[in-house]
Amino acid sequence: MIRGIALLSAMCLGQSAGAHPHVFVDAKAGFLFTGQGQLRGLRISWTYDAFTTLFLIDALDLDRDGDGQLNDEDRAAIVAGETDWPPDYNGDVYLEVAGQPRVLTRPENAVAGMEGDQITIVFDLPLAEPEALDGNPAILRLYDPVYYYAYQILPDDTLLQDLPRICEAAVIPFEPDSASAALQAKLAALSREETPEQEDVGRLFSDQVRLTCE
Repeated sequence: MIRGIALLSAMCLGQSAGAHPHVFVDAKAGFLFTGQGQLRGLRISWTYDAFTTLFLIDALDLDRDGDGQLNDEDRAAIVAGETDWPPDYNGDVYLEVAGQPRVLTRPENAVAGMEGDQITIVFDLPLAEPEALDGNPAILRLYDPVYYYAYQILPDDTLLQDLPRICEAAVIPFEPDSASAALQAKLAALSREETPEQEDVGRLFSDQVRLTCE
């Protein structure tokens, strides 16, 4: 599974091996709707940091001809690794509607590629049941509970432009305060063998995408 390999890659890179987080991901997110205006799923994009990308290219034996491009076999290997999730793994994707968690299923329609010198994977993540929001806000967060992975959600008009006319979505970046900055410094001092004592600590540093529909 490529996500496990990415974690190992960070542990092998000296500069980041002694700190949390280990792997950095630029993420983008969008919302998918049915023809009747119900929320039916998410579209998620992950772009790995350059160091992790280099490790993955080596670990998965990608780009054998050395031209800096991925071929169909390379892309298939990335897709297989990124979307073959264990039953208890949710992809670090958390969706709430009216403050209550919603069940998401398995990735679909995954496509892999490169953005510059970084590996990117894009996939759809359906809800277990489509849902009419009826004025209730939906909040999407991407985070690793133990903060090995750090996700930054980047605004992306391409993924957010196909909303129903009655809906609006906005990325709300994490804003550190003195307490969260102190906690991040404490986490950065952990060795690679240690995990944070605080449960679900990654949520404290997570960006949000807020969706509202009239």
